[in-house]
Amino acid sequence: MGQNRAMRPAGVTRALGALLALTMATLSFVPAAAATLEFPDGLPDRCKASYRIADQWKSDVSRVATDRVLVMDGRKVVLKGRDWAASDPKNPTWTLYFHSMAWLVPLALERPDLAVELLQERDRVLPDPGPGGVKSEIRAEGWTQGQFRTRLETVTCLNELTHDERLRPIADRLAKANMDSARYPGPPNAPVNNHGAMSNVALMQAGKSFGVDDWIHAAVERFQRDMPEVFEDCGMMYEQSSGYQLHNVRLYQKAARLLETDIGKPEEALGALVRPDGVLEAIGDGQPRTDTPPNGQALWCSRTGWAANTVDGMHYTLRFGPKAAFHGHRDHGSMTWFAGGVPVLSDRGLFDKSRGARYKFAHDMEAHSVFEPVGHPNLNPSTEGTRLSATSYRLEDSDDGVWRKREVDFSPTKLQVRDFGLGAKEWIQHWQLAPGWTPTSSGAVHDSGAKLTLDCKNFKAVRVEAFIAWRQAVPAWDLQCRVSSGNDQARITTTLTVTLAG
Repeated sequence: MGQNRAMRPAGVTRALGALLALTMATLSFVPAAAATLEFPDGLPDRCKASYRIADQWKSDVSRVATDRVLVMDGRKVVLKGRDWAASDPKNPTWTLYFHSMAWLVPLALERPDLAVELLQERDRVLPDPGPGGVKSEIRAEGWTQGQFRTRLETVTCLNELTHDERLRPIADRLAKANMDSARYPGPPNAPVNNHGAMSNVALMQAGKSFGVDDWIHAAVERFQRDMPEVFEDCGMMYEQSSGYQLHNVRLYQKAARLLETDIGKPEEALGALVRPDGVLEAIGDGQPRTDTPPNGQALWCSRTGWAANTVDGMHYTLRFGPKAAFHGHRDHGSMTWFAGGVPVLSDRGLFDKSRGARYKFAHDMEAHSVFEPVGHPNLNPSTEGTRLSATSYRLEDSDDGVWRKREVDFSPTKLQVRDFGLGAKEWIQHWQLAPGWTPTSSGAVHDSGAKLTLDCKNFKAVRVEAFIAWRQAVPAWDLQCRVSSGNDQARITTTLTVTLAG
């Protein structure tokens, strides 16, 4: 315990002093719940993220003591022998959080000895196979990087809760895996990723809880090496999601304090994405958030593919940039638009991470305000963006035999979009209305009384869903303007105009 104190560098000494600021809430990117979760009295701070995971995945531990049966999100798992190697290939997130062992936290509140015994049994039955091996087998046995990182978080929580000495050997093995450079989700073997930052925070928390300075030192060194590569000069990170921008900013705010630097640009970029009403649209993976303030600033990120601005109460975002990857969607050319005091165009967010129809819809072009070439569902271009003025842009891309150009001009109550395309016979302009709008013969009307006029001919209103929180869907509408091109260039110009209520 407390090893290597004499050789500890000054940076680690400062890190130890500031470590209490790194709460467990920063560790796992858990979707925001619709209602605030009430934690049990006396639950340590380092247990709250794990407890929230257990709650959101509906972990029923009532039969664990009697017959070793866990029910998690409706799926039954027998906690014996090789049955510990549980996996859901269609829902890797379920597999991640099962092997995180976060569901042990509510059990430990009632039966701490049993919780530790189950950890020991799992550790014995499914030992660390190392970095090699078949990926599907590693995932089923709980040794992907995300799994052993979240399991270290759970072990740290249980150490704070029980102070049981039997946890230390398990923590040693998990910390060793987290420090293995061959498995680290970041440099030198992989690009910088939020999972690397979370791994570092988990190591620091475990080092503090178990009194092991070497774990903290390894994490601080990685943070120091990785931080310059996380964000583009404009402040946006490379993971193509507004929710993950928030997640990365919060992670690296803590690291910046430890390293005596700042991340002012990323914080400014995040604030620029937030609507005047305080909502961070769910662009890419995630759900809408209301826990970061707007700053009204303009944002232009040519490499990562983001534009945003607030002008006279109107706010917009625009997406382009590299091919969809990481946590991004097929949303190039897509925009959100807040005008007349209400959200007009919105993104659909993500229902959850199970690989079903809702997941596919959320990621595809049909869930975004894009110019879709019909018959090219796998279109995934790298899109170049040009800023023509503070509120107007030109985007251009080509992929899969398709070429597109989009010119966009935002104003406080009017949005004009000119689209051009080659390579498809049928095209659809999608206009994803925010929840609260109802289609009319000329456009739509909002619950507030605001009206939207859409000037394309014979538009079609298609009922869709908007995912406003984890596993919460509400009705919404996609207004579709269609154009045929034959073998010629498709051209369509559409103007959206908002008229205020009253």
